[in-house]
Amino acid sequence: PNPPYERKCAFDVGDYGLGYCANSLELGCDCLGTITYFDADFINSKGEPWKLAKAVCLHEEDAGIMWKHTEYRTGHAEVRRAR
Repeated sequence: PNPPYERKCAFDVGDYGLGYCANSLELGCDCLGTITYFDADFINSKGEPWKLAKAVCLHEEDAGIMWKHTEYRTGHAEVRRAR
């Protein structure tokens, strides 16, 4: 490819048909926990739009306690979780 095409490709993956490789995600199989799903809109070869349900999932993973501090003067404890 000629410059600046090699930099453009990183942001224009539609040239490669990347969306056609996507499939719908399923709770418990692809995504665990508290999930929010997002649909994706695509364009077919005729320029007609089509929607893929549950193409992307957003979820939060709890990695346990990141840190805990107890103030010895008051006995008050602060805990932060790693997410």
